[in-house]
Amino acid sequence: MTWQLLLVEDEPSVREAFALRLSDQGYIVQTAGSGEEAFALLRSFEPDILILDLVMPNLSGLDVLARVKQTSPNLLVILLTARGTVKDAVEATKLGAFDFVAKSIDMEDLQHALRRATELLTLQRQVRLQSGQDAERYALDRIIARSPVTQAFLSQLRELANTDRVTVLLQGETGTGKQYMSRVIHYNSARGQKPCIEVDCPSIPRELFESELFGHEKGSFTGALGRKAGLIEMAEGGTVLFDEIGDLPLPLQAKLLRVIEERTLRRVGGSATIPVDVRFMAATNRNLKEAVAKGEFREDLYFRLNVVTLTVPPLRDRGEDIIPLAEQFMARSAIALKKPVRTIGESGKALLRRYAFPGNVRELSNLIERAVLFCPGDSLESGNFPAEVQADHSTSSHTKPLPAPEVPAPDDPNRVHLTFQLGEQTLSDLEDRIIAEVLRRSDGNKTLAAKHLGITRWMLDRRRKP
Repeated sequence: MTWQLLLVEDEPSVREAFALRLSDQGYIVQTAGSGEEAFALLRSFEPDILILDLVMPNLSGLDVLARVKQTSPNLLVILLTARGTVKDAVEATKLGAFDFVAKSIDMEDLQHALRRATELLTLQRQVRLQSGQDAERYALDRIIARSPVTQAFLSQLRELANTDRVTVLLQGETGTGKQYMSRVIHYNSARGQKPCIEVDCPSIPRELFESELFGHEKGSFTGALGRKAGLIEMAEGGTVLFDEIGDLPLPLQAKLLRVIEERTLRRVGGSATIPVDVRFMAATNRNLKEAVAKGEFREDLYFRLNVVTLTVPPLRDRGEDIIPLAEQFMARSAIALKKPVRTIGESGKALLRRYAFPGNVRELSNLIERAVLFCPGDSLESGNFPAEVQADHSTSSHTKPLPAPEVPAPDDPNRVHLTFQLGEQTLSDLEDRIIAEVLRRSDGNKTLAAKHLGITRWMLDRRRKP
């Protein structure tokens, strides 16, 4: 890709030398000898990057920077200086400069800055392209929500998408789709056209965490050959998700807390305070409240993250969603694997409805993909699923002795005592009477009744259907 530069430098010899070197490196270069001339060029020329000399007559580089950012806030600006101060660098950062580098004959610092700038521009273009695709992929109306629990959850997602600054803590078991739901919130918010960057907290080495997250300055440590923007800076205007935040070591929790509270950061080895405009989200399968009580998680960070807590429901509580989700995964896998599978047969559906899914949606997706891969026909049946899934609920009742019936104590409020008339009543009749009695004792509270019966609320509703 060819990048367009506007170089503003008042010394003709320097301007010509720099323009020639940059042109030789493949850039399209326009030049201006003053701030006024630069503004005249900007009416007809749209550069990708603006390179400004700091010290110029009439309009200084900082003056030009301030005015440019009013009309073109997304234009990347690099300031050049032969005798700049820390104060100048801080002011340039506040005004929105991308970088502040020393003017030198070999142009080493400028080349590093341009490399970083073009990498960022490439990423931004990819994000714009991807966000258009992801906006459709993560659309709210694509979420399968047949069950009441998912419908209630979906209404919460809509509210959070409409509020694009509030910090969100996503909790839930492994495989429930916390990352997916965070992207749904992002792409349906006003930040949807900006980056959504996920930080996998356990995978980043402790010694590199600050550099990766906050960036670093040239020479701040061995191997820091140039300035590097961190992940939070790269997400400017968008969203940062800290995945598995519960696994973040305590010393790093303190550093993250400061950024979330102050909405500013400092690069490693830098002195400038950089404001950041991002939405913070965090995801975890741990109980952070318990982790706080054990001293494993900072209480102040927990309260800062816990502005809104969103609990992603497990698949076992989304019974009505299982088959529609399975059919969606089946269609996707059939296309990817080039298999003629088109439907899920009744035996396959019955198996999926009964299975507990300890791995939640992720496990369902993997099971369907495997079943499609080994399916010889066009319909998934129970036999196409792994033996362990079938064994989970297919063990016959006669393989182990039935417990002897207990005789309830009289007037025991925790026992349900029913009679069964041989030859006149069925097991289904007895089940209906047990459910009705437990509901009566639970004052009609279905959630409590399901708990007493050792089943889910969804299973209770299904068993009560005629």
